[in-house]
Amino acid sequence: MTALAHVLGEFGPGVHVWNSERPASDISAEAEEIAWRCVFVDCSRVRDKAQFLEECERSYRFPAYFGHNWDALADCLADLQWLPPPEPGSGGGILTVVEDSNTFAFADLDAYSIALEVWEEAAEAWRRIGVPFTVLLRPGE
Repeated sequence: MTALAHVLGEFGPGVHVWNSERPASDISAEAEEIAWRCVFVDCSRVRDKAQFLEECERSYRFPAYFGHNWDALADCLADLQWLPPPEPGSGGGILTVVEDSNTFAFADLDAYSIALEVWEEAAEAWRRIGVPFTVLLRPGE
């Protein structure tokens, strides 16, 4: 079992704080090894909802119809066919690693809280079809 597989098994689906300094390249390689799709959301420059949604659009490679609002984020996270998501029952899942999550949290706590809720709702939607969806928040400095 890889170190990442152990972490994912320990945390389970949903949103979790992960105080790890492992390089993104190592995380990405391990995720691929265990059949998980891995997306990195860089919040180091995110100060508000608009910047967060732009970063999500870039990181998840949302389609052109992405509406830049919370409902559109929820809709796109519940789909993700363009990644493509792992097949149900394959043992794989969808991992989002949020870099410098505290930057966003300290800049706009209300928007950050809503973002966490949207991710939790996405995790529940994926759970219903048998695909784990995990968000690991790396707080940064």
